[in-house]
Amino acid sequence: MNRTTRPFVILAALALLASGCGGSGKTAATTTTSDAKPASRQTSEAALKVAVRTAIRADHQLSLYVLWHNEVPKWATQSTRGPALKALRSAAATRRRQGIQIKNLVDSYTVSAITLDPSYTSATAVIRSHQRVAPFEHGHRLGRAIVADDHARFELHRLANTDRFVVWRLTPIR
Repeated sequence: MNRTTRPFVILAALALLASGCGGSGKTAATTTTSDAKPASRQTSEAALKVAVRTAIRADHQLSLYVLWHNEVPKWATQSTRGPALKALRSAAATRRRQGIQIKNLVDSYTVSAITLDPSYTSATAVIRSHQRVAPFEHGHRLGRAIVADDHARFELHRLANTDRFVVWRLTPIR
């Protein structure tokens, strides 16, 4: 066996071992692990709604961080992914190019409704937000505070069969 074929032979042997082919002619009992929980231990709908609220709160904290720092931190994917994270990155890059930071002065939001998909793999939340923010440029405040009243629909995705959700997409409600 030469040097070039040795890695392929080793990989093939490992693949056979991993697939359970021992060559003994007997069928080995296989043990499979799954993320699925038994019915008695499945997460309740109320617990999943709490998880949705937790994801929304974490996404909100992330948004405030990004407004001031104009960068998306590494921990961002713990609460936000997909198009919502892409939009945060884009907005941060635009403000960074313009040299503008946004400081949050007054902030409140209300979760109006949470709807879980029947499969429990996704959720939708309707949120009303009231903010008063001030723009800064190079550490100096620019003009007056800006008041923003937003109404949006948040689409959240559940991470596998965990009790965690992440904000996936935000859609403004007019």
